[in-house]
Amino acid sequence: MATYKELHGEAVRDVSSDPTTTGEIFYNSSTDTFRSVIQLDAFISATPLPTAKSTYQRAGTMTAGLFCAGNTPGGFSTSTEEWNGSGFSQGGAIGTALYSNTGFGTQTAGASAAGRPTNGTSGDTNATFEYDGSTWTSVNAANTAGRTRQSFGIQTAAAMVGGFAASTSTYLNATEEYDGTNWTTVTAMPATRASANCFGTQTAGIVCGGNAPSVMATALAYDGTNWTTSPSLNTAKARSGAGGTGATNTAGLIMGGTPYSPAAVAERWDGTSFSTSATLSTARYGAGISDGSTNGIIAGGRMSTAPTAVVEEFNSSTNVITAAAWASGGNMVNSLRTRAGSGIQTAALASGGEAPRTNDTEEYDGTSWSEQNNMDTARNQLAAAGTQTATIVFGGENPGTTNSVETESYNGTSWSEVNDLGTGRRDFSGFGTSTAAVAVAGLTPPGVSTYNAAVEKWDGTNWTAAPNALPTATASTTGWGTQTAGLVSGGMVPGTVGITTTFEYDGTNWTSGQAMNVARAFSASGNGSQTAALITGGSTPPTGELTSSEHYDGSTWSSRPSISTARGQSNGLQSTSGATTGLIAGGYTGTADSNATEEFTGETTAVNVKTITTS
Repeated sequence: MATYKELHGEAVRDVSSDPTTTGEIFYNSSTDTFRSVIQLDAFISATPLPTAKSTYQRAGTMTAGLFCAGNTPGGFSTSTEEWNGSGFSQGGAIGTALYSNTGFGTQTAGASAAGRPTNGTSGDTNATFEYDGSTWTSVNAANTAGRTRQSFGIQTAAAMVGGFAASTSTYLNATEEYDGTNWTTVTAMPATRASANCFGTQTAGIVCGGNAPSVMATALAYDGTNWTTSPSLNTAKARSGAGGTGATNTAGLIMGGTPYSPAAVAERWDGTSFSTSATLSTARYGAGISDGSTNGIIAGGRMSTAPTAVVEEFNSSTNVITAAAWASGGNMVNSLRTRAGSGIQTAALASGGEAPRTNDTEEYDGTSWSEQNNMDTARNQLAAAGTQTATIVFGGENPGTTNSVETESYNGTSWSEVNDLGTGRRDFSGFGTSTAAVAVAGLTPPGVSTYNAAVEKWDGTNWTAAPNALPTATASTTGWGTQTAGLVSGGMVPGTVGITTTFEYDGTNWTSGQAMNVARAFSASGNGSQTAALITGGSTPPTGELTSSEHYDGSTWSSRPSISTARGQSNGLQSTSGATTGLIAGGYTGTADSNATEEFTGETTAVNVKTITTS
């Protein structure tokens, strides 16, 4: 019997920890096992689209995707979603609502062409739009109008093929090339097909599958001049997720599609043949992009008759990837809203709340909540800054419906009175630490409900008025960060409940940040810092309480996985990482106060190591 070295040219290594080299067999002396790192193909759940959508323009890459127009439950869409590898943010709307349009290019230099507009059920368009990363601009139209046409390439060098002309009920074999200014009709495909799956460049492209009208598996290669037959798909399919700027004629990925009903199987192209790969958890057609044959994202699409918002990522690597998600934690002792939160996910503190207004204090150890010594003053709509063992709470609404100036300090065991705020306030945001905190805006005197923009800073002993107020008098905001790197978003202003405004604070000045994608008010739960903030839930008319989450990276808000139960007026963690961990606890569901806790964990990766056995 040949030895491993004789077969593979090297001996089995003796290691104390697992390496990351694919396919190598090694002996781990720490576990006394023979092991190997295995390549893994898998789809994982990802942050959903803000709105269910199918058959729309898509372009870009796995970390910078572009998705525009399409069919939604509310009809044809003009919306644009930009994908950053973790979540979606809203881009500029396209000028015409479209469905079954095609796309090519990148997130900052993309294009949409052809499709079915809203002007009648039988009409098609040859309109072309270019995207610069923020705005769509109408440019020269293609020569042939049609829907379900497909394209590949970049904004300045693309090819568009086939499609269906509803005006004549004709399947097309037309091929057009775009040079960034004009469309030119070139050599047509050998046969007609619509809803094909395409990837590659203008001079090296692959077109596979589609229907004309029967769904097909055949494939064609394009070299910029001529068409030749290419190896076929393993399964006939159309309207699959394919393409993307990173996909080439030697590395492509086909995700889902419809042989005659929504499909779940993916196929990978290696430049020579297609091979079946991982299976989607949700069969669908009509959406997706890839970076080649090892990474892809399928966003939305259509399941039978209904569009979906479900997003899945395909990865072929030596890592097991676990998607970011919210999971249930231990229930709070009391069901309360408008509490103040501080600490980290495994050592959190919740203080005060209603109804009725309370001085209740609870601590969380990452598994369960427990009652602690009460605050001296009962109140709700207060703010907090610090950790579980070193926190201050300040402001709020007293039982007599007056705005509180009280500040209390918590040392992990007991509360003590410290110096008061200069201005009583409630329904406001606070952030920082127990020795360097900030109180921002809120409802203040005169009366109990005057909108204010005033800012105060805490130095560990006294509150002092900051020279620069928040630019807009606002209440119900959410705050994150430190005294010299803070963030405030959302809330309400006179006449409007639920806004998207974001402001950054450097300890002296306020500057405008990017607006959130979803308007929120009523103490949406916040976790994190100025450059890694997570906001969850909240409420806004007429939607009511929300489940959606967003993440801020210091410049852009993008969506994150939603919590399971809609709620507002909940508490989060102002001093934990909003990129990788978070917490939402308590709050109001729209019908009742809640004691539920949900914990957020960001995406994680681990090397896919398998132990070799004889079985």
